[in-house]
Amino acid sequence: MKGGRFLFANAGKERNIQSDMMRRGIRKDDRMEEELERERGTEKRLRWRAGSRGRIFLLALFLLLVLWNVRLQVQLGQTKPDMEVYLPQDLYVAVGSAVELYNNQVVICGMEDAYILNWNCQIGQNLKECFYVEGKEEQIGDYPLILEIYDWNGNLVRKLTSTLHVVDNRLDREYSVLNIGDSLSNGREWYRDVFYLSDGKVTFTGTRGWTKYSHEGRSGFSPQDYLTETEYPFEDEGVHPFYDPVQQMFDWNYYKINTGIDPDVIQIFLGVNGLKDDPTDNIDAIAQMVNNIRKYDQEIPIYIVNTPYLGDQDHLGRMELPNGDPWFQGEYKLRYDRRILHLMEGLDRKLGNYSHVNFIPLALMHDSVHNFDENEALHPNDEGYDQFAACMYSVYCGTLKLQLP
Repeated sequence: MKGGRFLFANAGKERNIQSDMMRRGIRKDDRMEEELERERGTEKRLRWRAGSRGRIFLLALFLLLVLWNVRLQVQLGQTKPDMEVYLPQDLYVAVGSAVELYNNQVVICGMEDAYILNWNCQIGQNLKECFYVEGKEEQIGDYPLILEIYDWNGNLVRKLTSTLHVVDNRLDREYSVLNIGDSLSNGREWYRDVFYLSDGKVTFTGTRGWTKYSHEGRSGFSPQDYLTETEYPFEDEGVHPFYDPVQQMFDWNYYKINTGIDPDVIQIFLGVNGLKDDPTDNIDAIAQMVNNIRKYDQEIPIYIVNTPYLGDQDHLGRMELPNGDPWFQGEYKLRYDRRILHLMEGLDRKLGNYSHVNFIPLALMHDSVHNFDENEALHPNDEGYDQFAACMYSVYCGTLKLQLP
């Protein structure tokens, strides 16, 4: 019995020892698990903190980019060149002639190639420097012409529309045209070019020049000179024939009575002389001439030629007066461009609703980049005068028949 009790007691002790060891093992495992959990928690907290710092950094970076972009947009807005645009509602090209609309003359701004111009029309060509169209007999008719202006991000900035008229180049009768102007119409080659384009149907009359190319063009004359008692100094002509000394004013009836000249059409080609940043004086003077003509000839067609843009800055800077002084001293190209555009806009506003008053958009259709000879910024070369004639004759063909059938 004692031996049995001893064995039993020993077995019990072993079981107690095993049980105790198991409990200790469990506690050890629990501690290890708790330690692992703490480590995992620490790792999660570290990852979260790292992630938070990353998110904060990305948010800060995003805000900085937003602020930079806003500042950039403000700066771009401040430096973005002003854009001014003029495009007439109606444009003409006669069969057999070609005309261009030059991008840098339709749109005036302070930076070259600041905008992208896209011309859209069923006919013609959308070129790098201009819209080009040649009048073809099979295309006689009217076509919508759309001009879209984009910035260099592809954003549409302006959209303008006009109507392009392809017209017959044959006139049914003869027309005599009296041109009143400055040096750009003082016996220049475009008179002869128009005469031949019209097959002799359009002739020019006046007290100056030659039989079929006569005119009233006087070098250096401004619109105001024709309203006042101004002498033409270059050829001892005396006071111009439009000035009535009794009324002391420009008077169309006085001119007709004293010269015996009574044309079918009057053309006023003035504006470059006396032109200022504010073109009001020239606009009002031309309007005064038109109003006086209308007083005596209410239905006579009157054509206003938009004086062309000058040559580039090198041509302006090198052009000299006869005495060798700079012709355009202290002037720069952009200023004159804006003056001419504002003159076109102002004349359109002032006279655009007049009956039988038509505009010839020469300023838009003459290549002022390439068609001036060296040291010349005002008077074009032969190619330039060809463009003068094509532009004028196209407008004649599209409008004269409607006004003088």
